[in-house]
Amino acid sequence: MRFVLLTVGLLLMSAVSASAAERIYCPLPEDGVWVNRQAKPKEISRIEVESRCENETVHVRVRAFTSCVPRDCKWGWTKGELDSTGRIKVLLIGFLSSKQLSLKAFSDLIDVQVISIVNDLSEPHVETVYNLERGR
Repeated sequence: MRFVLLTVGLLLMSAVSASAAERIYCPLPEDGVWVNRQAKPKEISRIEVESRCENETVHVRVRAFTSCVPRDCKWGWTKGELDSTGRIKVLLIGFLSSKQLSLKAFSDLIDVQVISIVNDLSEPHVETVYNLERGR
């Protein structure tokens, strides 16, 4: 009987620790403003990420800016999703092209993988990676 109780207790403790390990806390490490001071025209110059947790669900929204003249072009706030690797995925849809973003923060840097998709299907998709710094 003691062995059964001990086994059940250990199983319950491991289930609690597994669910605690899967828990995501807000704000996410990607939360905040990220800048690319060396952005060339049409490159990602700024990323803004907002995250909040509500009822065990993570809500993320992202706004991206590309370098333009005389001021940066702004993509509107777009819902982001966390994938199984912990990256934030976002699809920014534009009139002539779209951008699929994948974001992951590492300390004071964020890795932004961008796949540019031109709506003219005869053009190839272009993949670019940027490392942005946390804005100050």
